[in-house]
Amino acid sequence: MSKANLILLSFDTEEFDLPREQGVDIDFEKSIEVSAAGSRLILDTLKQNQVKATFFCTANFAQHAPDIMQRIINEGHEVACHGVDHFQPKESDPRQSKETIERLTQATAYGYRQPRMFAVDDEELERIGYLYNSSLHPAFIPGRYMHLDVPRTPFYKGKVLQIPASVTPWLRLPVFWLACHNYPMWLYKKLILWTLRHDGQFVIYFHPWEYYPLKEHPEWKIPYIIKRNSGTAAINRLDTLIKTFKRHGAQFVTYTEFTQHFNKTTHSSSAK
Repeated sequence: MSKANLILLSFDTEEFDLPREQGVDIDFEKSIEVSAAGSRLILDTLKQNQVKATFFCTANFAQHAPDIMQRIINEGHEVACHGVDHFQPKESDPRQSKETIERLTQATAYGYRQPRMFAVDDEELERIGYLYNSSLHPAFIPGRYMHLDVPRTPFYKGKVLQIPASVTPWLRLPVFWLACHNYPMWLYKKLILWTLRHDGQFVIYFHPWEYYPLKEHPEWKIPYIIKRNSGTAAINRLDTLIKTFKRHGAQFVTYTEFTQHFNKTTHSSSAK
């Protein structure tokens, strides 16, 4: 595996609770249906481009969309944990979600991402048996993403590898899912390729509900910056992004594969 040009593509595969953040009630079955529909489009796009990704799944979604979980496993992607109830995270989530995901998929879940990138106890993750935590977005955005005191790139905290979402060098500009919706595509591609070349890896995450036609549902009161370029436009942008990375010789790896690679290269460097 090459040291540079590694793409860690992931999807926070959760029940669609965004309307609840806007004070709008949404039926639980509908929230699963929206994310399941988006997940099918994602999986189709990944299959067409022959790339692998990591799916951070809530226990709620996994229990209510077994066909999606089966596709994720059958098509060679990684399943990681994303809590239990996306709208109401609890301290017990890391353990309960791991137990549920592993029971349903018969595969070991090595990674965790806290819903909404909230803080999580890394010592607890280590005790439970997680190898990595991808719950940091160290961008220059006031609010929950404002973590300017932590490294931009992967680092260890105890025995758990921290894999932050990528931000640009120097200014820490966000290049996450919302940027993909709102930046001009020529600018977005320029920023991500700059970050990739500088860091040697690019860590990016999206959500299945982004690929649902959100503009057709004004009753959900979704902010414009979120529903802009959603649905078919979002799938087209994802496809363009994957093709851009491949054209520049990037290699798509799962988060566990990256963790193994990081350990190997770090060990080799320290042994010299």
